Amino acid sequence: MKTSIIICFYEHLDFLKCCLDALKGSSRDFNEVVVADDGSGEDVVGQLKELIATYPFPVVHAWHRRQGARRAATRNNGIRHASGDYLVFLDADFLALPGAIGAHVAVAKPGQFAAGRCKYMTEDQTRRVIQAGVSEDLLEMVYRELSDRPILREHREFIRYGILRRLGLAPSRRQTFGGHFSIFRKDIESVNGYDENYIGWGGEDQDMAMRLVLAGFAGKSVIRSARMLHLWHTREMGDRHWKEGSNVEYYFRKDIPAFCENGLIKKGEGQGNSQGSGRKG
Repeated sequence: MKTSIIICFYEHLDFLKCCLDALKGSSRDFNEVVVADDGSGEDVVGQLKELIATYPFPVVHAWHRRQGARRAATRNNGIRHASGDYLVFLDADFLALPGAIGAHVAVAKPGQFAAGRCKYMTEDQTRRVIQAGVSEDLLEMVYRELSDRPILREHREFIRYGILRRLGLAPSRRQTFGGHFSIFRKDIESVNGYDENYIGWGGEDQDMAMRLVLAGFAGKSVIRSARMLHLWHTREMGDRHWKEGSNVEYYFRKDIPAFCENGLIKKGEGQGNSQGSGRKG
């Protein structure tokens, strides 16, 4: 089984460098990284090309033209450029501790997706990591500094939801990813990937989780085993609760189908001409 990591990225090279540096500790657990770039500028792209050439694992740069924040379309472009059978989705501000990617791969199963969470770093911890550079010892230290309580609470809630859903006592909208997740390529293709009607901040992950549940896929928690940190950043980078944005009305519409029309393959298109976003780098 070939595994691809898809990283959603835009402009912030300092974060992406930390993310890629952290993946060195998991390099035995994946085959390639795809940096899905939401239209970074020419200067950033030039620096990015130099950066990704320094890593000991293959890194593909999947770029499309900037038309505002399009995280759903960006991730779909990453899927198109990935060659793996199994896909692990991260953001550029995620730092995977050793074993995190392996925890996703270990539970890989057709008809099932795996969902994890992050511990959120403080501004001081983020500054320390960026200034000192990523190392396994430093990541372990920061992870231990942060409480396990939120992670354990979210793990229990994930398990509880799964039980209630199987009993028909919880709606599909209760399913969330809330961080990193993984799935077989053919399974995410079966729901046509991310819904690109989500423009701007938020909602695309919640929509994906909901549609996977509607399609009959089961969720597996790797919240405790796939340890990951989330770099601190200001709200101006988009760290705003998505329900304050324009996507909420679309998300709460009625009769949502599991298969989205505006996804990996557009209506009327075939697999051969579905790659509407160009590759750069």
